[in-house]
Amino acid sequence: MFKNKKSRTVLIVLAVMLALSVTAFGKTVSENAKLFYNNIKIYIDGAEIVPKDAVGNVVEPFIINGTTYLPVRAISNALGKDVEWDGATQSVYIGKKDQTKPDNYLDRIQYNDFVKANLFNALYRIDGSITDYLNETYTNGMLFFTSKPNSSLPCYIEDDRDKAQVKISYPLNSLYKKMSGKVVLPKIINSIGLDASEKYNEGDCEVNVLFYADDRLIKEVKAVTTTMPFDFDLDISGVNSLTIKIKECSYARNTYIALTDLALYK
Repeated sequence: MFKNKKSRTVLIVLAVMLALSVTAFGKTVSENAKLFYNNIKIYIDGAEIVPKDAVGNVVEPFIINGTTYLPVRAISNALGKDVEWDGATQSVYIGKKDQTKPDNYLDRIQYNDFVKANLFNALYRIDGSITDYLNETYTNGMLFFTSKPNSSLPCYIEDDRDKAQVKISYPLNSLYKKMSGKVVLPKIINSIGLDASEKYNEGDCEVNVLFYADDRLIKEVKAVTTTMPFDFDLDISGVNSLTIKIKECSYARNTYIALTDLALYK
């Protein structure tokens, strides 16, 4: 680096990609250029950053023909964006390369509130896999269990407007615009060999899944055998806190319900 020099001129050869406006390909040419280093500083939102390469070496900005050039990786890191070089297409990607790929998954975010009606209700993260009653397999998401084994236990969360058995809240902090996912009926075999999903086939029970955005109901899914797995999409633009409630119609049953593929998009 040239920190002790006011300016310095260096002669190098630059490989420049020239994009052709009328064709779908480009060509590589070489040209001579003068680089000027002048101890250029970079500030983002008033805070100075020291640009470094992938291995931690300081990379100094420079000027060519009056234009200041900054290291892409250093700027991307400072902005919290991923950077990727695609050698096959000679392209630099800042941020998400594949726009169809989720930015995060809800079950990877630490929840800030979990409330249940009684000690028998539970929430499990799907660390391995689950199978639904159609024998489809899912490998991520959350499994909810609600139960009221005796009449002395509360049926639902006290003071909950929806009389839900379970509710959980996640801090989204207005970072995301969309969430998609599935409501799944898991196939649970209990200790006596009974398939827990069979009770849904009786046709007299359903589970409601409610989604609240900052205390505003934005989606309610009525999950029954004929509709599961159920795909859903939520508009969560500007949402600071997302709350999910599980409400079963019959409090005398043991109920399992899973939410999977909870993808978040910015």
